[in-house]
Amino acid sequence: MDEILNLVIALFVIIDPLTNGPIFHSMTSHLPSNVRKRIITKSVIVATIVLLVFSILGDYIVKPFGMNLTDVRMATGLILLVYSIQALLGQTEAQMIDPESIAIVPMAIPMLAGPGAISLVLYYRSVCGPICTSVAVLIVMAISIPMLRYGEVIYKVLGKNGITALSRIIAILLAGLGVAMIRESAVEILSEIMK
Repeated sequence: MDEILNLVIALFVIIDPLTNGPIFHSMTSHLPSNVRKRIITKSVIVATIVLLVFSILGDYIVKPFGMNLTDVRMATGLILLVYSIQALLGQTEAQMIDPESIAIVPMAIPMLAGPGAISLVLYYRSVCGPICTSVAVLIVMAISIPMLRYGEVIYKVLGKNGITALSRIIAILLAGLGVAMIRESAVEILSEIMK
């Protein structure tokens, strides 16, 4: 149960619907409301499918590359640490996307199911299994849909400073999780070397 909660929190932070909601709104603000909501729903569905594929088939995806749990945990920790530092500096994954690539559904793959979310799913799949991980993915995506669909409302309620403050607080927690994963991996690697 703790693993599901940890994954839900970490995945929610990585997907960041509080920040991405207003960004999604600005990317689609020129469209009618029903079209905008349909595009956001499709993006969430595609991102959910991508994360579920990694959740269910994780071993089959990483083993051909010769990776093990320690490698995935170290990579995930590094990615989480980098993402949290970028968030603390005010950069979101959405801002790192090349504006030229918006036509290639950036809302689904890079913004929602980006490298941070995928590596987190791979790591937790190895820790608590595909069912636990899939449930966490579905919970986070279900929570994210209304936040993404009503990004304009979230922005009006929290304001720019409120969203920035909340994102930075969450980024600090995410950095701690990343450091813990790196530390655990380093200890495991060192213990293997010392044998």
